[in-house]
Amino acid sequence: VVFFIALGVFFVIGLLFFCRPTVSEVEKRELTEFPEVSLGGMLDGSFWHGVDLWYSDTYPLREELIELGSLVKSLYGERSTQFIPGQSDRPADEIPDVTLPDPWGDDTDEIEPGTEPPETAPGTEPPETAAPGTDETTAPDTEPPETQPPETTGQQGGNDTPTGEMSGSIYIEGNRAFGLYYFNRKNSERYAEIVNRAYERFGGDADVYCVIPPLNSGVLLSQAVTEKLGASDQQRAIAYMYSLMSKNVRTVDAFGALSAHKNDYIYFRTDHHWTALGAYYAYTAFAKAKGVTAHGLDMFEHREYPGFLGTSYSSSRSQALKNSPDTVEAFVPFGTNKMKMTQADGSEIAWNIVNDVSAYNESSKYSCFAGGDQPFAYAHNESIKDGSACVVIKDSFGNAFVPFLIDHYEYVYWIDYRYYKGSFSSLIKDYGIDDIIFCPNVQSTGTDAVINMLDKLIES
Repeated sequence: VVFFIALGVFFVIGLLFFCRPTVSEVEKRELTEFPEVSLGGMLDGSFWHGVDLWYSDTYPLREELIELGSLVKSLYGERSTQFIPGQSDRPADEIPDVTLPDPWGDDTDEIEPGTEPPETAPGTEPPETAAPGTDETTAPDTEPPETQPPETTGQQGGNDTPTGEMSGSIYIEGNRAFGLYYFNRKNSERYAEIVNRAYERFGGDADVYCVIPPLNSGVLLSQAVTEKLGASDQQRAIAYMYSLMSKNVRTVDAFGALSAHKNDYIYFRTDHHWTALGAYYAYTAFAKAKGVTAHGLDMFEHREYPGFLGTSYSSSRSQALKNSPDTVEAFVPFGTNKMKMTQADGSEIAWNIVNDVSAYNESSKYSCFAGGDQPFAYAHNESIKDGSACVVIKDSFGNAFVPFLIDHYEYVYWIDYRYYKGSFSSLIKDYGIDDIIFCPNVQSTGTDAVINMLDKLIES
């Protein structure tokens, strides 16, 4: 009787068309729309299949039921998974032998603070823009809330045996998720060729830099664990790609800079991105490659936005991750916090380089950096008058990296290669670009779709 009563209740809930969600905030996607009614679709079954997908994807209690299912699974307790060394559902190519770069020196802990910011640096106040989903414009407090990230448990590169579990393509150890990397030789070689071609095309006008952000597993997991999970050595993969690049391309050892600070909060636990602190250490490596002095962290206004549950949580729904939400840290450029971005529909709006996301939902707080994944954006630092300009070719990893460049150039432009539709050669010429900075993460460098988009971009 209880079962059939519950079944009836859920059936009635499923008929509440007006309560059906259209967007999943956790999964950051639009949900399936009701299919177009057609006689042909009814006869061949495609219409009914579409209705089935729509019904299950937009069920009013879908998110809550998924959470309940994850909670029930967590009650099973610790579950072991047998890991077979060298075996994986995504077999990786063998990485050719290559000489690894010299290890990052101890001087990374003693970064010179650089020149002091001007007393009246323009753009220190955020522009009058409202956060998405809010009606009011509010500037964040200058003092960050007194919160500390929860204590992290799990693999930090010290153990040699994996003791966690796989959830799809994500490895979860304790309260931390790791994205695994699988080397693809063909695409990695194509990526190096694309960077070289960028220098061949634009090297007479601009310097070309290559920053390859590693995934957290490459920096935080021990090599023994990486091998037993069947994943690839990211340091060797990056070194191999760098070895194929022209000596005129300035390669940046972001891996070494991050490895020197592996005990710091450089990667999120519940998300696949690096934190702003991780991006900062990569920026210090970029500054070293460029031959300029990196600005010290004490020169930036520091903000914190707690309660972040990222992509690793949304795809795994792990209760261990849910119970250990991240804190999004941000460091506001002192020259200006103003930017403009062109959205996918072509509209240009004013925004903040570091935006106040305290009112955002728990899955969207990483979007505080550089306007998020927009096709094109730029910032004008009026405290610098030398006409210097750079363009960053990025994916979402680059969002946290861009703010640290603002105080080194008068103009900083950044494009997301996944959405940018303009002519890259015209951008270099029209905006007087001095530095071209590649910043796709290491996973992207081995992906067919990404390589094809980058190839098309450089030729445009």
